Amino acid sequence: MFDSAQAFRYLLLGGMIFMSVTILFCLAVAIRGPKLTDRLVAVNMIGVKTILLIVIVAVYNHEGYLVDVALVYSLLSFLAVVVFTRFLLQFKMNKLKLRRPIKNKAV
Repeated sequence: MFDSAQAFRYLLLGGMIFMSVTILFCLAVAIRGPKLTDRLVAVNMIGVKTILLIVIVAVYNHEGYLVDVALVYSLLSFLAVVVFTRFLLQFKMNKLKLRRPIKNKAV
């Protein structure tokens, strides 16, 4: 029979496999997403799921330093999403400025 420690390890292993599969689905959405914003959300979800996967691996292997790695990765992922969002907004604003008709004021 299973003891609780072995059942917990199988649960963590199942969680790692599930996270890996969902990361692959998010990668597919990030590649073929209909809009750029959908791709941005998919990349952000990949970052969050990767952080969760690192933490599950840390618990599975009893390695505490991997939690620190996950923390640093989360900060970098957040910063990357903020920078990319700012770039996206700048691009959209410039695109809208070019589409506006120029009004000539007669003096």
